Amino acid sequence: MENKIKILGAYGSNAKGFGTTSFYLNAKNVIDAGNLLNTLEASSTSIENIWLTHSHLDHITDIAYILDNYYGSRVKPLNIMALPQTIAAIKKHFLNDIIWPDFAKIKLHDSSGMSVTYTEIELGVEYALGENEFIKAIQTDHTVPSCGYVYRKNQSSVIISADTYSLADVISEIENNHTITTAILECSFTSNMQRLAKESKHMTPKILFEELKNLKRDDIRFYINHMKPIFLEKIKEEIAKNRALYEMNILKDEEIINF
Repeated sequence: MENKIKILGAYGSNAKGFGTTSFYLNAKNVIDAGNLLNTLEASSTSIENIWLTHSHLDHITDIAYILDNYYGSRVKPLNIMALPQTIAAIKKHFLNDIIWPDFAKIKLHDSSGMSVTYTEIELGVEYALGENEFIKAIQTDHTVPSCGYVYRKNQSSVIISADTYSLADVISEIENNHTITTAILECSFTSNMQRLAKESKHMTPKILFEELKNLKRDDIRFYINHMKPIFLEKIKEEIAKNRALYEMNILKDEEIINF
């Protein structure tokens, strides 16, 4: 069976022609909500679970608009799957009746169920998405509580680092989980922006390749996402120059990758 995901949003900031982070796993499940409406349009009404990596705006923004645009079409709650700290942040700072309506208090149009529900997840626990489909959160290193994900279908997996300043947990998972064939890693800034990368806990090409020196496996396909559009060409140049033995594929919106 074919194992694939669709990259709905591949970039680390919003700009014309560039969508922020989101990954389409299947008709009911996505990771992050940076660019759902532009890519999925009305079919986004089928989404039941949004698996969040963390609470930053570029990863959550379309939660607001998927509810606003398609409230009358939804027949099931939109379930926010996330770490407890991320859910707490969404409730307090986003869907709070101040920045945006608290849809957890608003019933669906033709149902007694609420428009939004929340489910806390645990690191290291594998959750079933469907027949032979599973997802597991892994720890990542960011400025707020955060996680990456391993998405497994049949006996093959892709790992998504999400926003992070270290690949230690990602590499550990790759080394110990031999279903992983593919890794999607972030790279947000150019290498001369080391201080900003450290303070914001993001990768540069220099940091990325230093971290990858700790990886022993040589059979992983790598893809790069979360690049800031304004630095895109320079980041691509640096990756091409310094990639050493690694083949690094630069992701773009609506690209489909197999794993």
